[in-house]
Amino acid sequence: MTMKALRSLAVRSLFAAVVTTAMAQGTADAQNVARATDTPDLTTGGNRWTITAYNDASINHDQWATQGICFRFLGTVGTHNRYQWWSDTFPDWNGIASQEGDEVFMHGDYAGDVGHDGMKWSIVTSSTKNIGAGHWFEWREDGNYGRTIGFANALLTRVGRCSITIDQGRLLPFPTDIRTGKQLDSPFGNLRPELEIPRQ
Repeated sequence: MTMKALRSLAVRSLFAAVVTTAMAQGTADAQNVARATDTPDLTTGGNRWTITAYNDASINHDQWATQGICFRFLGTVGTHNRYQWWSDTFPDWNGIASQEGDEVFMHGDYAGDVGHDGMKWSIVTSSTKNIGAGHWFEWREDGNYGRTIGFANALLTRVGRCSITIDQGRLLPFPTDIRTGKQLDSPFGNLRPELEIPRQ
C-alpha cells in the first residue's frame, strides 16, 4: 500500500470515528431530552396543587398551614419550563416558577410585596396525582436582614384544576387558623416571633 493510500485510509477512519462519536452524542442528548420531558409538568393533568409547610426547625416537624397554588404555563426558556403561579386560598400571593426535569424553583410575594416566599422542590411520583417534596422559606422585609418567618419542609400534591384567575386571587379574604380562629397574616400561618433569628 502506498503512503498516499495509507493517508487516505487514515483520514477516512478519522472521519468515520468523528461521525460515530457525534451520532452517539446526539442519541444520548436526545435520550436526555426525552427523559426530561417524561417528567410531569405543573399544568398537564391539573394545574392546582396544595402546599403544606412542616416546621423544619422543630424536632416534631409540626405542621403549619396548607395553601392552594395555581400554575399557568408561560413558555420554555432554554431547558426550563416557566410558569406564573398564584394562590386560590391566600390573597395576592403570587410569583414565578421554573421547572427543569423534576426540579422546581419558585419565588413570590404577598402582603403588598413586603412578604416573600421561596420554594425548592422535586416531583417525586409519576402518577396522575403527582406529589412533590422539598423546602419552603418565608420572610418579610424590615430594612436589615429580613424578618424570618420560617424555614419549612414542604409537601406538594396535584389536586385538580384551578377555578379562579390571578386577579380573583388578589381579592380573596384572609383565611383563618382552624385551631385559633385568628386571621392568618402569612401563607405559612400566623407569624411566629419566637422563630425569628435573634437580633444582635
